[in-house]
Amino acid sequence: MKKELEIIKRIAGTLALPAAMYVIMLLLCHANGKTYFGTWNMWKTLFVDITISVSCAMGIGLQFKSGRFDFSGGSVMLIAAIIAGNMAKSHGNNLPLFMLLCLGLCVILSVGVALVYVYGRLPIMIATIGMALFYEAITPQLFGGNGINLTANMTLRQFSSYPLVFLPFAGAVAVYAAYSYLAKSGKQGVLLANNQQAAVNIGINEKKNVIVSYVYSGLIFGFATMIYTSTGIHTASFSSLSTVGELFSNILPVFVGLYIGAFCGDTIGIIMGSTSICLMTYGLEAVLEAEMGAAVSTAMMGIFVLLVNLVAGQSHNIKKVFQRMFAVHGREHA
Repeated sequence: MKKELEIIKRIAGTLALPAAMYVIMLLLCHANGKTYFGTWNMWKTLFVDITISVSCAMGIGLQFKSGRFDFSGGSVMLIAAIIAGNMAKSHGNNLPLFMLLCLGLCVILSVGVALVYVYGRLPIMIATIGMALFYEAITPQLFGGNGINLTANMTLRQFSSYPLVFLPFAGAVAVYAAYSYLAKSGKQGVLLANNQQAAVNIGINEKKNVIVSYVYSGLIFGFATMIYTSTGIHTASFSSLSTVGELFSNILPVFVGLYIGAFCGDTIGIIMGSTSICLMTYGLEAVLEAEMGAAVSTAMMGIFVLLVNLVAGQSHNIKKVFQRMFAVHGREHA
């Protein structure tokens, strides 16, 4: 019986946040006449947002859980999107070529970041911001600075529509899960994050671990790029660090997912976190004007993260308060 209760507790803890967010947004939308919220057509649109959010979040989260804050992922994805998209178009809308280029370029560019960090002996923030600026400077030089536009290309934009959007999504999740639960380098990365000196003392090769971890995160960004490239028009970067803000809009699912991960592991946790945030964003933008909805959504995300951190950090004290309340209530009835 105890085992069954533990399973129920884990399932409830995993689904509580996305289920609560869905119900709240459903009531809010229907109260404002937006009855399409909750329909199958809504979900088919939302699946694209969720899959790209999860993929980007896992690319960020893989380095984050290893103690590294990487700012270069957005620029890696933009370069890969521009080259892969234009090369595939020029070769007769070759979808397999597009997939291979997305994966290969993201891995090569990510490993480039790792090499600069490892052999440049720079702090991770300086190394990744520097490489983000360098990669962004390259994008205007590619294909005349025109970026990539696949909105009218029905062959190459298949990964931005249901059900094919789940193929790169499954690839990203599989790579993240393999690194986290199967790969030796993933376990070593956690040790390095917790106590770098102790991990090195027991024989872990930090340089090798960093490079291997960037191969994995590069693969994840490659799968994310397949979806990202297909979702709309992507211009070359003409302002410094513009790609950082775009990528790091997906950092919230990492924080939320790590807390939900206490019930189900961080892989499923990030998926649940992304689903919750995408539901909130979609609901608010449906009820409010598009720009106002985005602004309110951003503010709500800040409050949301604050509350999640507060509850997670003070969970022990909150539990004590409720125990005292119920204890007092029980004595009064006695």
